[in-house]
Amino acid sequence: MYPSGTWRGYWDQQIYGRQPMGPLVLRFRDGRIEGEGRDIIGPFTFEGEYDERGTVRMVKQYLGRHRVFYQGTYDGEGTIFGRWRIPPFSGTFALSPVVGKPSADAPIEEL
Repeated sequence: MYPSGTWRGYWDQQIYGRQPMGPLVLRFRDGRIEGEGRDIIGPFTFEGEYDERGTVRMVKQYLGRHRVFYQGTYDGEGTIFGRWRIPPFSGTFALSPVVGKPSADAPIEEL
């Protein structure tokens, strides 16, 4: 369902506005998620789980700092949309896999 590799994403908060996460790497295997990245706050790791319906639950741990709880759902087209929270604060987020573009001389595939 979810490809391991490079992802892009953002989180929104009233004070900071929309903030990108990147570079971001996520690995999905047997219902578990792990990864790492960086944003305006600093470097972080992700750990969590996903299920066959596309529900994702993760903890984002900033190195030497606080943690943030993420819960989202697959949109059917590759993106995970949801909410993050650090009680009493919360906001929205989105994560999408970075899909490589084929080279200009790649053969055309017939459907």
